[in-house]
Amino acid sequence: MELDEVAAAAASYGQVSGVLAAESAAGRRSYLVALGEDDRRWLVVDDAGRPVDDRATVREVASLVAMSELAAELAGEEDVPRLASPSYLDTVGTAELGPATPIVQAFVEDVERGYTLPLR
Repeated sequence: MELDEVAAAAASYGQVSGVLAAESAAGRRSYLVALGEDDRRWLVVDDAGRPVDDRATVREVASLVAMSELAAELAGEEDVPRLASPSYLDTVGTAELGPATPIVQAFVEDVERGYTLPLR
């Protein structure tokens, strides 16, 4: 799916303010969708445009996105759409990511707290 298609699929849950793509080590593509501006909520959408309510998948996607964004920032990369994935982290990640674990964990917890659907 293209990012605009993901945004359209998620729009019934609120105003889409951002879409970030992630791919698990197993090759499963998902999208972390930010909803709203001031009162931020979250939704993960699978590669067929369906909302995800599995807590483990939501945590994995949020972690990949956070780690990849931090790795890109530490590497001095431009702020452009990217696919957050273990292979991206292998390419761009450095030892400086280790101390960022609490930041990633805080982000994952924020996603869980503000998740649009009940997580199972």
